[in-house]
Amino acid sequence: MRRLACLALLTAAPALFFAARAGAAPSDPTRYAACIEMAGKDPARSLQMAYAWRIEGGGVPARHCLAVAQMNARHYEEALKNYEAAGEASEAARDGQAVALWRQAGDAALIAEQPAEAVRFLSRALAKPGGLELSPRAEADLLTARAEAQVAAGKPDAAMADLTRATELSPEFFTPWLLKATLARRGGDLATAEAALLKAAALAPESADVELEAGNIAAAKGEMTVARQAWEAAAADAPDAPAGQAAAAALGRMNAKLPEKPLTSEPLPATPR
Repeated sequence: MRRLACLALLTAAPALFFAARAGAAPSDPTRYAACIEMAGKDPARSLQMAYAWRIEGGGVPARHCLAVAQMNARHYEEALKNYEAAGEASEAARDGQAVALWRQAGDAALIAEQPAEAVRFLSRALAKPGGLELSPRAEADLLTARAEAQVAAGKPDAAMADLTRATELSPEFFTPWLLKATLARRGGDLATAEAALLKAAALAPESADVELEAGNIAAAKGEMTVARQAWEAAAADAPDAPAGQAAAAALGRMNAKLPEKPLTSEPLPATPR
């Protein structure tokens, strides 16, 4: 589900109006938009369009479209190479698109199940290439994305550091608080988990993700009545969402009196985009 959502996000990326590099063909926003749109509908045709455009001197936008088309065609290794090439070319051109390209490259690497590459790409974005300024919220978003990649790479301490920094930069940002609660609970730090979840709940009191995590924390503490109540709320509030379905599954295990599934092995909740 997350992979499909990320692919849709990459394909739906807004057409970026890249500045033409010296000696290259003029930037063509119409051609770029058509290529990106085709990548979601017919990746094979989009690949042909992007290859031809790149040969003609299409520069960064052509290479970016090629990467998006390759992702949709599941040519992941080639796509990551072209995302990196696009990011580096954008930095060299100082066209203002490098951060967005490195962020997309990070998402693409996670789809390709290469979390170490995702961490590397997102670190490039956080380095503020070309002297680009980032708002506190934008930097917090990048840190949150890198934290997810750090978790996937088996580096929970680095992930926690990124999430803590994200909550400091943008305390009104819901997602890092929720992920911090989940990660702390996985690590057995229930006090930190509860404190982070209270922050998340204050920002989104009716969130099924918050209710699910409240149940998980209660279960980790052995408070099964509280866990049941929280899971029932999540399942009722969002029956078709991942949080609601996870809560329903937890209730099913409880009702069947089966051994509890370890609460340290499930993935982080999906990041709202």
